[in-house]
Amino acid sequence: MAVQSISPEDLSKGLPPVIGLPRCLPRRAAYTKTVLGQVLVPDELPPYLLLGRLDRSTFQSGETDWSARWIGDVPETYVEAKYARAERHLTLRQVWRGIEGGTSFTADDDFGRGIQYLYIPFPETWDVMMGARLEAAYGLRYVAHRPDEIGFTGIPDGGFKTLCVPVPVSRLADLYRCFDEMRDDPRLTTPLPARLELRFGTINYVVGKSPAWTQDPSRLFAATFEAGGLLPHGWPQLEHGKDGTSAWTVRRWVYLASIGVPFAGVEFVVERLAERGLIKRHSPDIDRASEVDVGIEFDGFVAACALEMQGRSVAWMDASATRRVFYQLNSEEELAKGGVDRMLVATAQSEEEMRGLIDAAVRVSARQRAWFENAVRG
Repeated sequence: MAVQSISPEDLSKGLPPVIGLPRCLPRRAAYTKTVLGQVLVPDELPPYLLLGRLDRSTFQSGETDWSARWIGDVPETYVEAKYARAERHLTLRQVWRGIEGGTSFTADDDFGRGIQYLYIPFPETWDVMMGARLEAAYGLRYVAHRPDEIGFTGIPDGGFKTLCVPVPVSRLADLYRCFDEMRDDPRLTTPLPARLELRFGTINYVVGKSPAWTQDPSRLFAATFEAGGLLPHGWPQLEHGKDGTSAWTVRRWVYLASIGVPFAGVEFVVERLAERGLIKRHSPDIDRASEVDVGIEFDGFVAACALEMQGRSVAWMDASATRRVFYQLNSEEELAKGGVDRMLVATAQSEEEMRGLIDAAVRVSARQRAWFENAVRG
């Protein structure tokens, strides 16, 4: 297949760099600051805290103290609060799926500092368990919170994570509809701010390990375009590593959905995306190392909150060491700005504008396809 010289600027003109997504907010009373020393009845406590809803039957109150428990939607998940009135002493304890997530002790009149202390640092045991669960069931990579990463703790939702999912242009409208439906889902218990960003990435197909078709640059170019809907950034190149290995490298543009989600809501949003095929499921009957032809080109990843604003890049290899994916999250210039500009652009968009930008991306993809088919015929 002979393909003409590609001008990325001309062929990609009109691709929106940032596309907002419908904001999903749970149906619950707005959080208001609670003066802990004045709590006498359960109605004076927040209806939702960190992992679940207030179980009014657990509330106990006396002259010297009060206690209550909030129950999560998954087994053995709860938050316990105890407050000593005279000492102004708050004890907060959280448990997720039977795993302790820490206990904080503060002398305050509200929940603020007690919640924040629970996530300094983020509970390592939770990262380990969540990573194992998600990677076993879905096409996802889970990256535990590192000490040098900045976290975000919301009140009353606790520690946040970022879920990033690469989305083909043909599925952008499906992703929009997924968020449009999630905001009306009664199972939604946490906020889900999200947006799409056009990011640069590469895929390395290791020679001698990847499927034979990936070693043909013509087929690799065409397959990358067909899968993602955007022309690769130039022709695939054969690169050689210092360890003696070689790989065919494809450079591509891809829309990366960045979803901010409290830890308690991670599994909910992953499952909703999987129901639409935007995140693939792993078959329990097949060894992942044998799923060579499935690929990780559109696998998502979960990492520290706001990784898309504070990280330079993320990369990993599949279980069989046949492929390596790489995403550039920020240039040095973007890091200096903290990625806030992109977030503000998405937040300012109306839903009509969001849908219009998705249509614009689809039109650019169609224009690229017409060029490609003409080039192949020529």
